[in-house]
Amino acid sequence: MLHLLSEHLPGSDVARRYSWLYEQNPHGRAVTVIARDERSGEPLGITSVFPRRMLIAGRMRLGSIGGDGYVRPSARRRGIATAMHRASLERMRAEGVEIMFGPPEPHNLRALERAGARVVCHVRRFARPRLLQSVLGPLGRIVARGGRLVPIEGRDPRVDRIFERAVDDTLVTPVRDAAHYAWRFVECPSRAQRAFVVLSGDKLLGLCVLEHAGRRVAIVDLVAHPDDLGHALSIVASSSGAEALVTQINDRGPHARSLGRAGFFPREGKPFQVHACEGMDPAVFDARRWYYAWGDGDLDRVI
Repeated sequence: MLHLLSEHLPGSDVARRYSWLYEQNPHGRAVTVIARDERSGEPLGITSVFPRRMLIAGRMRLGSIGGDGYVRPSARRRGIATAMHRASLERMRAEGVEIMFGPPEPHNLRALERAGARVVCHVRRFARPRLLQSVLGPLGRIVARGGRLVPIEGRDPRVDRIFERAVDDTLVTPVRDAAHYAWRFVECPSRAQRAFVVLSGDKLLGLCVLEHAGRRVAIVDLVAHPDDLGHALSIVASSSGAEALVTQINDRGPHARSLGRAGFFPREGKPFQVHACEGMDPAVFDARRWYYAWGDGDLDRVI
């Protein structure tokens, strides 16, 4: 397993990634399929899904994100990726996982579609460039006066309270809870993505996760009630120290218009697929309901 991961992710500390991502996830251990040569037993590829509690139209379900899909170059174009995805679906059902979702790498999408996945929408990068940030920054500081970002250092119960207030029965979204936020953003190997509570005075306004690359800042996650989202975004933009901001979300989802009003322009996108078990609520195939952000993926660095 570690040898295949090291081929798939050269230069990464795959042992640490395996321990953190595969074994310590508070929403459940990873479900992994390994393909082997029938004659020699040589491992040819892997694919994994990582459990994630989800809120689907008011009901709590167990879903998963897909990741680490890899077939060795010598074994490609033999249908191995599709076979692994089909086997992964069977394993998911056995483990009680009802849905797998995410934006796969382009070479992996066709295999997922052959195995039954459906493209629902696109996740798109949205950017607020330097020039616009220099103009809007001073205005944002006026709007955000009294607002601040407070780092999350462990299992913070405020995460649960903010998430519960932010969502309603129309949404399809991975759950943000105190245990998951601590594992995903405090205990992650790189510590490149830092989680914060967004405060306006003493009011709990939202959650955000930021990643810095010099003066360029990625908003990895942003959670707030729709009435508070614009204010929270102003506080994040003015408190981040960014010369330019970038984020990635579903381009047909509930927050895309708010980004447009805040001066974020759409850039390149990737297909977002859903692979659901029979009988799943059809809401999971409605692009307008989905909230999926960078932080819902398995990468602890995005810029």
